[in-house]
Amino acid sequence: MTLRGQRLVAGGAMLVLFVLAIVVFVLPFALPTPPPIVTRFTATALFSPNGDGARDVARISVRLREASTVTIEVQHDGRVVRRLADEEPRPPGWFRLSWNGRDDDGRAVADGSYALKLRVRSGRKRFNTTRRIVVDTMASTITTARARSVPPPGRGQCVIVVETSGDGQAVIEASPVEDGPPIRTLGPRPVKAGEQLRWNWNGRDAPGALVAPGLYRIDIRVADTARNRSSVTRSCWIGQLVGRAVPARPRARSTVGVVLRRPDGSTLPGATPVSLSLHRRVAEPGPDLRAPIGRRVAGPVTGRAGRVRVDLPEGARARDLWLVARADGGVALIGLRS
Repeated sequence: MTLRGQRLVAGGAMLVLFVLAIVVFVLPFALPTPPPIVTRFTATALFSPNGDGARDVARISVRLREASTVTIEVQHDGRVVRRLADEEPRPPGWFRLSWNGRDDDGRAVADGSYALKLRVRSGRKRFNTTRRIVVDTMASTITTARARSVPPPGRGQCVIVVETSGDGQAVIEASPVEDGPPIRTLGPRPVKAGEQLRWNWNGRDAPGALVAPGLYRIDIRVADTARNRSSVTRSCWIGQLVGRAVPARPRARSTVGVVLRRPDGSTLPGATPVSLSLHRRVAEPGPDLRAPIGRRVAGPVTGRAGRVRVDLPEGARARDLWLVARADGGVALIGLRS
């Protein structure tokens, strides 16, 4: 082939490629894809059908561009567990329905991830898609809930420690034991599985005023993402005084004194009048909501801070008694040891 012929062939090939490129670029605009028959499909991603009134149903919404026949199925591992719509004719626009977490036989499904299958047809048009719905009816378990009264000075007056089996949001409320509105609230605070949430309550209400000495109820509530809730109740003694017995293990018919401090760790002036008495130990702040102080067995004896002492009765076991110290508007509750 002559040089001129080769040039003609190459030019023709380039012209063909150019025409093909124009066709590939222009054809989609010349023949646009028809609009989808479904313009919106939304569904609740996580719900908790356990009857507690919070997130008990999954909400499903579909918007159709034109009249269509709709099928919606809930599947698990490829098996249909619930048909929410079965070849139902629907007009254009929104339609909504819900799933209560039960199968076609009315039984509650197990917790887990489910596929929500949507199939729509209108004439020759078809639309198929899937959403995921998670069923979660089990609350995160509160695995640890401790409330420690009278911690070392400077660490508040009540230390609350919470651990859970799953992630969630925790709320801790302090209220009078005799029923009443919360006077101090912590949270909501995030809590993660296996990690500790700690609150050192300083014995003050929400505005910052000191609360009256006494026993307080500690309500701990944890809610997970699906709003499943678990709760426990503990108690704490708020005395506005922190004390330790001297000696810590007194014997019967001996005397016992007390070293008192304020919750911030500061000492009481030596001239402060202090009243000491011994009472039966009928309950423990922390796990118990009963009043801890029982019948008085000795005292009261009044004297100056650091010098006042009270006698243990004959036959009394120290571990069965509370040493109660009152001074300057506060009440220290001190456990004795045998």
